[in-house]
Amino acid sequence: MLTVKRVTALLSMVTVLVFMAFPAMAAELSVKENRTRSGIVNVAVPYISGSVGGKQVDNIVNKAVLSYVNSQMKQIMSKEEIETFESTHADPRELGEMLRYNTDLVKYTDKKIVDKNTAGRVTASWYVRNEYEVKAAKDTFYSVILKTKTYTGGAGDVIVWKAMNFDLKDGHLMELKELFDANADYASRLQTLIGYQQKGRARLIRHIKGKNVSEPTPVTITGQENFYVDDHYNLGIILYSGASGAKRLPVDGAAGKAAETSKGTPAGESGPAAVNKQSATGQMEIYDISLNDFADLIRL
Repeated sequence: MLTVKRVTALLSMVTVLVFMAFPAMAAELSVKENRTRSGIVNVAVPYISGSVGGKQVDNIVNKAVLSYVNSQMKQIMSKEEIETFESTHADPRELGEMLRYNTDLVKYTDKKIVDKNTAGRVTASWYVRNEYEVKAAKDTFYSVILKTKTYTGGAGDVIVWKAMNFDLKDGHLMELKELFDANADYASRLQTLIGYQQKGRARLIRHIKGKNVSEPTPVTITGQENFYVDDHYNLGIILYSGASGAKRLPVDGAAGKAAETSKGTPAGESGPAAVNKQSATGQMEIYDISLNDFADLIRL
């Protein structure tokens, strides 16, 4: 006959075995916000915890998101200004360090902009704002859009959306082509569906606004497009239309900054040219497509 003590011990053992067999049951993805407002720089950035891959994966994802947001602020600074900041801020590794780095950079960016405004080197006040939209947050998948709006002179502000999609089992940043089977011809179907939407939008503009718009240029899908997936199984493709009608992404991140600098932002000077280069990509266009249209091609 089992005693109360023995029954309690058995139940405790069963509980331990259940959590060992199903570790995902113990994990629940949490998305929180780090917002810093300093003068004319207002930055909100999300960070996660509780991914199925554990703390190491959380750090990988948070590092990628925060690094991108930080890069958008650094794009309006000179090389010397960036080096001055980095000389007192080591590359962060843990979440607390990442958040402090981001907060300090917001304050530093505001100070640099104020210095430029005060010195009369700009004709209108610059500003930087960053918001975000979480499209999907599961313990195995995370999709977020980072929305940066800057003004660094010129005719108007620059708005850049960067979608980031993470596999939370290992933390890697996913590409569009990873959503589909290896040999699936998803690109042709996407091009066709986007083409329908392009023609429909052009038709509405002609009939509702009375504007004479030319036929849209067909989109070429490479598998590396800016995209998101939401909780309702919708796939969003974010494209930019230039004057030529070609579709391409804006340059962003550290690689983008280096590319733009090499195209004509002199070392030691402020970087509005690098930021405004992004506006040269033209109007941002978003196409929402149901993943149900790809049920036979989706990677399961």
